[in-house]
Amino acid sequence: MLYSFFKILTTHALKVYFRKRHIQGLENIPKNGPFLIVANHPSSFLDPLCIAVLVEQKISFLAKATMFNNKIIAKILKRFNMVPIYRAQDNPNKLSENQEVFKACYERLSNNGVIMIFPEGTSESERRLRKIKTGAARIALGTAKENNYNLNIKIVPVGLNYTKSSRFRSELYIQFGKPLETKNYIENYKTEEVSTAKKLTADIEENIKNLIIDIENDEYEVLVERIESLYKSQLLKNNSGTFASVEISKGIYEAIQHYQKADAILFNKMKTKIDDYFLNLKELNISDRTLQKGSQLRNLGQYFLKSILILILGFPLWLFGYVNSFIPFKLPRTLALKITDSEAFYGALLMSIGTFSFILFYSLTTYLVWSFSESTILTLCYGIALPLSGFFTIFYARIARRFYYNWQFTSKFFSKQKVLVQLMADRNIILKELESMAKKMNQH
Repeated sequence: MLYSFFKILTTHALKVYFRKRHIQGLENIPKNGPFLIVANHPSSFLDPLCIAVLVEQKISFLAKATMFNNKIIAKILKRFNMVPIYRAQDNPNKLSENQEVFKACYERLSNNGVIMIFPEGTSESERRLRKIKTGAARIALGTAKENNYNLNIKIVPVGLNYTKSSRFRSELYIQFGKPLETKNYIENYKTEEVSTAKKLTADIEENIKNLIIDIENDEYEVLVERIESLYKSQLLKNNSGTFASVEISKGIYEAIQHYQKADAILFNKMKTKIDDYFLNLKELNISDRTLQKGSQLRNLGQYFLKSILILILGFPLWLFGYVNSFIPFKLPRTLALKITDSEAFYGALLMSIGTFSFILFYSLTTYLVWSFSESTILTLCYGIALPLSGFFTIFYARIARRFYYNWQFTSKFFSKQKVLVQLMADRNIILKELESMAKKMNQH
């Protein structure tokens, strides 16, 4: 009952937290157990929540044992089907206790259960898959062995890609891959347990990598982000698929790898141009997006007049939404920053605390309106207005932010016209060269 309630609550919370959720491969989730869900782990406990709401079956979660140190918290976690797993980096002396954990997993899978595990072992906000542990493979193959190899455990790989998990109203791309099946590894496992578990682990790793943006080279992370800023919107015009954004980011990294090896001179020239362009932007204290959007404005007078009218007319509704949402909006951010400085944990805390802060605060203020007015109609209107005005404040802030950046661009254009014109010219040159490089790569 508790699991079902929080699943419904989390489903709605995720719809609010993310501007868009792009989901693919739901048909790859088995209708019945037993199966394991294995995924990359870029955003702490936000990751299992995003996956669990899409799976019909009740899931058992493997979580680091340090989360169970507090007895009260441990009881709560166990109510949510969480099972402690002991890691070497936390306490190497406790590793022997994992034998009991493995037995518990064997039992759950033997009873057609579903287990979720993040085989990287730690959560980091990175666009890469860190080396994964063998635990998932050992659990799956071990369960098959416990059942005299008559049970075929499926392993469903999942890829999570966030535009920015720590940012409210960002986007999530989640993809379920085709399951791996232990029946294809059993014959080898009967004679070579260790090597077969390693082979299955390698296959799991490869399958997850295929579902995510996996930038293995730290050196190219910034370069990928800069090319995305410059060129991704152009590429998206020719590809409007659900996962086009993820595929394009993968393609950009593949192109970087290709040119770095095939034509190092051209690659270094291009990289230098891009680095110089962004360095000049930084010196002017403007972003590439500001330059791009500002340069696309054709009728400045019409744009600013329209924006000012929206900002003036919408101000009363924004003020109502801002006043009523200020505390539940600011409180999660304040608490999350006090609890952690890790981006991987910040987004998860922000959504979790925010869900309860908004529910509690909106409920309290609605009750107060009823207490003072004793008017059903007024209370109902107020209660409906709260979430609607809250969403309007997000829209209003976006308009105001865009107005500010365009005003910033316009004011700098008149004061530093030559510099901005040169930057726009540099940007166009870079775009043309990127287009040419993309065509050459496609020909190969």
